[in-house]
Amino acid sequence: MVRTPSQLPPELGVSFTTREAAAHGVSARRLRHRALQKPTRGLRITIADPDLVERATAHLKVLPADRTAYSHATSSALLGLPDRDDPQLHVTLPDDVFVRRKGIVMHRGLQRRTIWYAHDLPVVSPAETWLDLAPSRTIDELVVLGDAIVQRRAALASALRHTVETNSGARGIRRAREALELIRPGVLSPQETLWRLRFRAAGFPEPELNVAVRDRVGRWLGLGDFVWRAQRVVAEYDGDYHFTVAQRRHDQLRRRAMRTGDWTVIELNGADNHNPRPALRAIGGALRGPDRRRECS
Repeated sequence: MVRTPSQLPPELGVSFTTREAAAHGVSARRLRHRALQKPTRGLRITIADPDLVERATAHLKVLPADRTAYSHATSSALLGLPDRDDPQLHVTLPDDVFVRRKGIVMHRGLQRRTIWYAHDLPVVSPAETWLDLAPSRTIDELVVLGDAIVQRRAALASALRHTVETNSGARGIRRAREALELIRPGVLSPQETLWRLRFRAAGFPEPELNVAVRDRVGRWLGLGDFVWRAQRVVAEYDGDYHFTVAQRRHDQLRRRAMRTGDWTVIELNGADNHNPRPALRAIGGALRGPDRRRECS
């Protein structure tokens, strides 16, 4: 017969240290129960599959108080930036502090970082997180992150530049400098960033991003994702949400109005990500002149 474990004091919450548990009269035997997660020494979590915020909140209880900030991939995720998944928790500490903990990757230099808060957790600022990730990210990945950062808050564009200019000896600085020049405001999704970079690699003129499209007498027709105004060409990227019935109807009406207004509209979707060449050829043909414009759907 399996015994039901005794109830834990509600004051302990979802996560707690063994020291806190002992202060509430919880026995060492109860703390060893298999229903409790034991991510690192001295720490217990009461739920089986904690999310990132719950894990980070828990681990902060066993890290140096007021001398810790989440950084790198963990900061990026807590800030809601589009980045790679990383199961480990990354923290940055001051140079004079060293901690070794299971499941945690330690970094130094917190005294040279600006601390923000996300989900009530201390994190390294977005611009410094971006530079910290530069050694382990491709240029395209850095541009995706940078576009997302400046879209959240336009003032962070100058923060990114300042961070690069004042950290000339940082690891990955050359890659960061190259990526910095490719970051643009107005990009609404990572896929828009990647298509913008594909257009650049193909030698196309740089499009305007998510701007108004008008007919020849100035009447508003809608917003276009990528707009080449001089050539009257619009490229639209359809993410998954575009394929709901209501959104699809809205897109069809908007794009029909653009075509009637003498714009070439070329639609892109997830399938084009696997083989972008046909879409790039279509856009390139449209950009080369009226006689080459084609409407693709």
